[in-house]
Amino acid sequence: MTFESIRDLRRYFGPSIGSVNIARDRYRSVPFESELERDWLLLTDAFDLDLRSIVSQPRIGTGKSGGLPYRFDGRLWHWIPDFVRIRKGRRGLQDPSPDLVEIKPLGELYPEYPDDERRQEFERAWIKAKWEAVSAHCQARGFGFELATENEIRVQPGLINAETMRSCAGPHFPSHWEKLGRLAVLRLPRESSTSDLQRMLPADVDAFSVALRLAWRGELLLDPLEEWSRTTKFTRG
Repeated sequence: MTFESIRDLRRYFGPSIGSVNIARDRYRSVPFESELERDWLLLTDAFDLDLRSIVSQPRIGTGKSGGLPYRFDGRLWHWIPDFVRIRKGRRGLQDPSPDLVEIKPLGELYPEYPDDERRQEFERAWIKAKWEAVSAHCQARGFGFELATENEIRVQPGLINAETMRSCAGPHFPSHWEKLGRLAVLRLPRESSTSDLQRMLPADVDAFSVALRLAWRGELLLDPLEEWSRTTKFTRG
């Protein structure tokens, strides 16, 4: 299943404010329209080992808008996701269903009206019901659905670690470092640290970079509870 972006339809969207090069998809550039979307792209590219590709604001429906049609509150709506995430099946298995992803600030899902509690309760209930309707229509069409906010995206030290890891995920990472790292890791206990790894490598090979590269490959698991450094612990995958 392939998807095309309908970003260039300015009738629906303004210009993007930046883009992220997705390392797991041959460094293809994916645009974003908010810093929260950017952070989601960084996290997904860093930690989703099965990621195949991401398309921004994909065409889902066949109508003029390109959005997913769904019925809610007595009328027909069309929703264009922020992203579609395509994953590959593990160990040769069939690829799972693509996920349609919406990124929303918490304030848009939980509006506050301190002087009007009744209005606040009504609008929050309406928004919740709307996204439940979207989710149900996604599933009926064979898609997964994800609604992500700051609570899922801006979790530290995960976001900092994602940016650090991606610095070693590019196509220019020295291939001989990666090979030396794999051999060195096999000579260490299953639970070890980057400082231990450095002692097993030549002086001109940076163990921290190697550990990040192997973690991006899914071959090492670095301690997720700490901000990664040259003394970070890891477990061999």
